[in-house]
Amino acid sequence: MGTVSALKVGCGKFFHGPGVISLLPSEIRRLGGKAFIVGGPTTLDIVLGHVGAELEAEGLDYTAIKHTDYCTTPWAHRYADEALAGGYTVMVGVGGGKVLDEMKCAAFFAELPIITVPTSIATCVATSMVCIMYNEKGQRAPAVNLAKEVDVCIADTAIIADAPRRTLAAGILDSMAKMPESFHQKHIEGYRDCTLEEYIQAINSRAIFEFLNGEARDLYRNGIRAKRFNDVVLTNLLHTSIVSGFADGSGQLAIAHATYDFLRNYNTEESYRFLHGEMVAVGLLIQMAYNGTPTEEIEALRRLMADLDMPLTLSELHYTCDEAGMALFLSEVARNSNVVGPDDMEKLRTAIGEAL
Repeated sequence: MGTVSALKVGCGKFFHGPGVISLLPSEIRRLGGKAFIVGGPTTLDIVLGHVGAELEAEGLDYTAIKHTDYCTTPWAHRYADEALAGGYTVMVGVGGGKVLDEMKCAAFFAELPIITVPTSIATCVATSMVCIMYNEKGQRAPAVNLAKEVDVCIADTAIIADAPRRTLAAGILDSMAKMPESFHQKHIEGYRDCTLEEYIQAINSRAIFEFLNGEARDLYRNGIRAKRFNDVVLTNLLHTSIVSGFADGSGQLAIAHATYDFLRNYNTEESYRFLHGEMVAVGLLIQMAYNGTPTEEIEALRRLMADLDMPLTLSELHYTCDEAGMALFLSEVARNSNVVGPDDMEKLRTAIGEAL
């Protein structure tokens, strides 16, 4: 028998709702009782403000560190080494995608369980099976795949509701991108057109797109008062990562996320001003055009992005769209999304017009 790769989807435990942060001390105790906690410069204080007293009252041993650098493998190795040297039994990541991926990677290196405590829904990092890594300049570096699912995710909707509304908009569009990207260079109308894994990915990504497209404006305007706020937390943090887990594993990006990678690698300093989902959303317009999506549907998405106060073009993402800049964008996005052949290259060149 050859190498067998386990299908890794979901999360060992996923808690979401107001006040579930109170479960963090008991989950730390269940996983050995000694926690190595790393969080963002503001989010760590917020979470410890909710549970720090309980951690102390229950006599749980923990170290809390603020991470302010890029998400890199050297930092992950450093945190892993410190945790093992100190006899810690569980890693805890608190904050946004950068810190959560850092600590997922550190837990992987240390072979320790991981608890994620997301403080926004800007990405599905809290339960995804991959760690998106960067180098010391902020450019993309090779991703690190986890050996197993995230052990626990504690998504307190009351804490998440206090995140900047901009993170909500970015997370909505990042999750919506999964549907057009699932059909990148694929023709899927029914389960007979593809593998079952691809069909599960396609059907679920379509459900996510439909739900978020219908609820996005209410969510953006009203936050936690929106009718489906708890549902969007579940969708962005768990359902979306399950869709990613059923991807074919080819190593090729689709166009929306290839646009994000391009901007981080070739427009690094300027791209740091923008959120992951904001860059993906502009790439999503290109992806939909490449897929042959009707113009009225692309325009509807553009109107939604405008209502959510998001960038709509590469220029609004501070990318220089001169002849040289667009030639580089075309060649790199094509290479990373496996667009080959003159007909497909011309189709991509035309589709890029949706982001100009």
